[in-house]
Amino acid sequence: TPEPPNRLTLFSRIAPPSNWCCRTMPAYARPRARAIETVGRSVGRRIRPRADKMFEDIERAWHQVDGYGQVCGRLASKLVPLLCGKHKPTYQPQRDMGDYVVVTNVAKTVHTGKALDQKRYYRHSGYAGGLSYVTLRQLIASNPLEPLRRAVYGMLPKNKLREQRMRRLRLYPGAEHSHGAQFKPGLPAFTAEFDHKDSPAVLRPVTRDETP
Repeated sequence: TPEPPNRLTLFSRIAPPSNWCCRTMPAYARPRARAIETVGRSVGRRIRPRADKMFEDIERAWHQVDGYGQVCGRLASKLVPLLCGKHKPTYQPQRDMGDYVVVTNVAKTVHTGKALDQKRYYRHSGYAGGLSYVTLRQLIASNPLEPLRRAVYGMLPKNKLREQRMRRLRLYPGAEHSHGAQFKPGLPAFTAEFDHKDSPAVLRPVTRDETP
């Protein structure tokens, strides 16, 4: 095996010995692999990056939902598709295609059966014997928005997109909210209505009369 060249020979343009082959040739002496230009791929530095429709900017709309008299669990199941963007024809599961959702009258949602006393929310401190719980009635007394928030959080896909989807959920206990600038005619704003308990949300554009 020939000895490796010195520093001067390594950076010179002298051709390697003829007795070297692809297997015996050192890594520094092998010819560099050149990229091949194919359809949709260009070799070299591009001054302007190619625009890919798969990663284009997402236009997010605003949806207003009235939770008065709605069952908490069924209402949460209607909000998850809006937060994930499953109502759009351009939905992609690996991207966050969802919209903003504003829910009013959350404190006036209903709970069926004996859920107020039988449903429990557990937590653990991490120490031995540190398991504790609160009932649904106690949770509503401390924060009326928390049951719906936890229901939506548990129904969203368990991945890295769940936190940023939850940040687009805006809950208000009463009929007033602070997003009047987003619900104006001409903007991508809708009022979500539910015709049936198992039907998806019906999106109706905001008119001038409904402008807050």
